[in-house]
Amino acid sequence: MKKIAQVYRLKPGKKEEYIRAHREIWPEMLALLKQAGCREMTIFLRRDMLFMVAEVDDPDTFNQVVNASPVNKRWQAWMADLLERPFDDEEAGIFADLKEVWHFDAYGV
Repeated sequence: MKKIAQVYRLKPGKKEEYIRAHREIWPEMLALLKQAGCREMTIFLRRDMLFMVAEVDDPDTFNQVVNASPVNKRWQAWMADLLERPFDDEEAGIFADLKEVWHFDAYGV
């Protein structure tokens, strides 16, 4: 199992639609995430910044399965209307991958 994390930003005025989309997320999108090996995913919001962390079986397999899916293509088309592009000068896409630099696990000691 591997954790992946990304940061991204909402377009002005799109916060409520983004929140609603995730409250009413399509069942077929949830099934796709599970099929792709996602065990858990959480999205945090602060102003217009979004932070996503997920636990997946294998990041490469996860990305291949999700990116090949027509369900994800429809979801990403919708999200493209809600999210800024590019994220910043260093990242051409909507999502900027984050590198883990520290982790605490009280149960793994």
